[in-house]
Amino acid sequence: MAESIRIPSAAASLAMPPRPRAPRGPAGLAPGSPSGIGAPALGAGLPKVPRPRRSQPLGDPEIDDELWARIEPLIPVKVRRRRYPGRMPLDDRAVLTGILVVLARGIGFERLPKELGYGSGMTCWRRLRDWQQAGVWPAIAQLLANELPDGRRLDFRRVAAPTGPTGPDTPVTRRPTPPRAKQPSAVAAEFGMTLLR
Repeated sequence: MAESIRIPSAAASLAMPPRPRAPRGPAGLAPGSPSGIGAPALGAGLPKVPRPRRSQPLGDPEIDDELWARIEPLIPVKVRRRRYPGRMPLDDRAVLTGILVVLARGIGFERLPKELGYGSGMTCWRRLRDWQQAGVWPAIAQLLANELPDGRRLDFRRVAAPTGPTGPDTPVTRRPTPPRAKQPSAVAAEFGMTLLR
């Protein structure tokens, strides 16, 4: 007896039956998904359960003309060199606004976008350092905290002037780093060598 062997065609082997899908809950979530587990605990649909509120992010602060008229006399005038004066410095108002944007957004100076037109973050940091070393920054910060609409919400402690003696070598607006002890190299430690001072 010859049995006929049936060879499936290529088109028939590609057509597979559809897989059964898991039942879906509200908003298309699977019953055991992590997003669906905590939703009742947040107070979704429950009376007298307040939902957590997010604080509104600060907008970028703007210095109006009236406030700038009060700040400008506090800023020291830097005289340009007559010979080889270099590039024209950026406007103090733009740099001060850049410093305020850094404080309002809670970012580092190196992350200030140049596209905003306030100069680079390093320019803002250097000008802040110069104002701190000249001793005018505390007065400017106090005036900004009192006069800006969101001035009290800005964290001026991030750029507070140092309380000790300041000099050209004093780091300004940087976190203090603990001094690191010298360690011998791995090879020197293997042979019992120590560092000589």
